[in-house]
Amino acid sequence: MKALVGLLAASVLMPALLAAPAAALSTAPHAAPAGPVFAWVPPGGYPDRFPYGQCTWWVAYNRRVTWGGNAGDWLSNARAQGLMTATIPSLGGIAVYEPGNGYSTYGHVAVVIATAAGSYTVSEMNYLGWGRVDTRTVAWPDPQVEGFIPLSGDGG
Repeated sequence: MKALVGLLAASVLMPALLAAPAAALSTAPHAAPAGPVFAWVPPGGYPDRFPYGQCTWWVAYNRRVTWGGNAGDWLSNARAQGLMTATIPSLGGIAVYEPGNGYSTYGHVAVVIATAAGSYTVSEMNYLGWGRVDTRTVAWPDPQVEGFIPLSGDGG
C-alpha cells in the first residue's frame, strides 16, 4: 500500500518537479547566441524580460522594448504606448508578423537589418528553431506582415 501511495504521489508531483527547472532556465539571463545586429546596441543587449529562445527575446535584446505581450500583440501594444507604427519596412524597425500562415499562433517579430527595392532582410530568433538566430530576406510587399515599429530617434 505504501508503495502504491508513493508511486501515485510521484506520478502527480514529477511533472511539476521536472517542469519547474525548465521554466526557470528559459527566463534566466542568457548570453546572446550571436552579436547584436547594430553598433548602437549596448554590450549584452537591452534589458529584456521575454523568455530566452523566443523571437521576442531576440528583438528586445536588439531594440529597446517597453511593452509586453505575445509577438502578434506588439504592434497594438507599442501603438498604445504612443510609439509610431508603419506599413513599410525601415532599417532598425521591428517587423510584426500575423499569427499563423507559417508563423506561430502567437505571431512572430524580427528586426529589419536591410531594405532594398522589392525586399527587406531581418534578423530573427526561433524561426528555424528554438534559440536559433538567422537572417532572412523577405519579398516586399509581404502579405504576412502586420506592420512595423520603426526605430525611434533615440537609437533604441
